[in-house]
Amino acid sequence: MSDITIGGFSSMLIQEMESILPKGSFNRLHLAMRYSVLAPAKHLRPFLVFASSWIFGIKEILKVAAAVEFIHVYSLIHDDLPCMDNSDLRRGQLACHKEFDEATAILAGDALLTLAFEVLSTSIEDNSKCIRVIKTLSTTIGYNGMVGGQVLDLVASNFDKIHDVHLLKTAKLFSAACEIGAIMGNASDEECRALSSYGTKIGLAFQAKDDLSDYLQKNETNNIVCSIGLENTKEHIKKLLDDAASYLNLFSNRTNYLYSVIELIRTL
Repeated sequence: MSDITIGGFSSMLIQEMESILPKGSFNRLHLAMRYSVLAPAKHLRPFLVFASSWIFGIKEILKVAAAVEFIHVYSLIHDDLPCMDNSDLRRGQLACHKEFDEATAILAGDALLTLAFEVLSTSIEDNSKCIRVIKTLSTTIGYNGMVGGQVLDLVASNFDKIHDVHLLKTAKLFSAACEIGAIMGNASDEECRALSSYGTKIGLAFQAKDDLSDYLQKNETNNIVCSIGLENTKEHIKKLLDDAASYLNLFSNRTNYLYSVIELIRTL
């Protein structure tokens, strides 16, 4: 994986996920899982697992990265439900509950969440690392993280609340992906903190850029642009990405993939 692009990584990740996902072509649950996971995507969160572990020379990380993507896709399926964000489209295709039905979508999300921890518990041979990775992920996506952010998203209206939504619902999983890469690479506590902080800034910038895109497409909602204005949002994103880059100063080499994520978000 010495000169891999994000697109090249995505191709390898898709192959890995296809090998893990259930194959039942007539099983509605299996079809819904595969439909959602294998839809076209940027795969930034699993790429951050790879890019962070790459600093420490770790190359065999695809199963762990796939587990992170399963968790992300579970969250998307549930977010799109009529009782949540009520979205009909996801990743350029019908949302899971529109292609199948609400019950199947809920269960597909549940199955992917469970599958993620099955993959982690069976693919990380070092028990200490396995426990740390599972702890990092489980605390990131629970009531103090992604789930809590989704609850807050239902009522958020001002900058402070919107920032909290961005942090809990998006940035914490970016941060966890980077921290997991560090854990797998036997990073020091200082290195783990730096990569976690990098991930937080990247996640906040990514979500603010998404809000900016929605605003420019005239799909205004209670997002950050509506709260602080267009120019302030652009400056906010720039500062977040600059701050993210500063955390990489701790590392002397092999940070090219993490810098490439910064530049990707700048140009989204």
